[in-house]
Amino acid sequence: RGAPYPGARAARGCGTGVAPSTRRRGALRRISTVTLRGEREVDLMRGRRTWAGAVVAAGLSLWWTSRRRRRASWARAVVVVTGGSRGLGFALATTFATEGAIVWLASRDQAEIDRAVRRLRADGLSAYGHVCDVTDPASVEQLVHAVVRRHARLDVVVNNAGVITAMPFDNAELDDFRTSLDTHFWGPLHVIRAALPWLRRSHRAHIVNVSSIGGRVGVPHLAPYCAGKFALAGLSEVLRAELAPGIAVTLATPGLMRTGSVGRVRVRGRHAAEARWFAALSATALTSQDAMRAARQIVQAAARGRASVMPGWQARVQHAAHHLAPEWSAAVMAAVARHVLPAPVDGPSPARAISDVPLGWAAPLVSTRTAVRYNQPEAALTTPQA
Repeated sequence: RGAPYPGARAARGCGTGVAPSTRRRGALRRISTVTLRGEREVDLMRGRRTWAGAVVAAGLSLWWTSRRRRRASWARAVVVVTGGSRGLGFALATTFATEGAIVWLASRDQAEIDRAVRRLRADGLSAYGHVCDVTDPASVEQLVHAVVRRHARLDVVVNNAGVITAMPFDNAELDDFRTSLDTHFWGPLHVIRAALPWLRRSHRAHIVNVSSIGGRVGVPHLAPYCAGKFALAGLSEVLRAELAPGIAVTLATPGLMRTGSVGRVRVRGRHAAEARWFAALSATALTSQDAMRAARQIVQAAARGRASVMPGWQARVQHAAHHLAPEWSAAVMAAVARHVLPAPVDGPSPARAISDVPLGWAAPLVSTRTAVRYNQPEAALTTPQA
């Protein structure tokens, strides 16, 4: 029979000269090839899932091991705490001493040191004090010499000394940045370099660098402070790698804390508005954390040899948002700077301590009891009301 159109026989597989059995074998071969490829892809996917599962399991195992790591004992350890006479430093010194350490409080104010040492000794704790300006390498050398002369060893240094000046960037002075870097970066570096020969002789040598959430996330109106704290965070991560395994390094990045030291903070620009916002944010349980609780978390993290610790859920939320949604976080920060925080003033603005600025509606939030608890000076116990 004739085909209805040319090539129809070829389209139906007829007249091609290929036997039906051959065509069937070819079709079966193609089906087998496709099936084999599919099985290979399935095996490949299974292999990837197996590797992914192994990586996740290994990560969880390492995390759990780090959490369950044997806790070091601070009994009879010689610990130097810079900025240790008040605030978080006093809380850290108290926590170390409570766990049996011999603590040395370093500060620029002899009266504050004497008062802090008396309080610790009254509780039966082992404490000493030494006047030291961490921005002066010679003063730091004298501190280390005094500690080693008495105990012939040095086990732990806690770099906690800090200063804060709050203001819009337009009102910041170069001296604000120099002071921040001198205190938050060069100061710890001087202490570490002076203590390093003695730390290398200790079997439980440890460096604890107290940075801030402001050393992880840029905070509006704290540009000089953040610059210094970011520098300390970077230094800490490098030292953690290079000094291991003989010397452990723990970086602490807490958020705002209730230390009673708000009166010591300096402000520029619209002084009253800056002071009120800072005082309010650092005084409530919603926006800040208890300093003693933060100190315990830092000391425990160091005892477990952890690389970093971030006390305070507020700091952890801010840090997570900054890394998981950086564009959104940047937009929020910009909105806060534009619409919430005080605008800059024209021309130079002198720095004033918050203790000298009327706090108005924020005054009732400032707790005298907190200031007393953390050994703040008399000037920090009272602030102008209006």
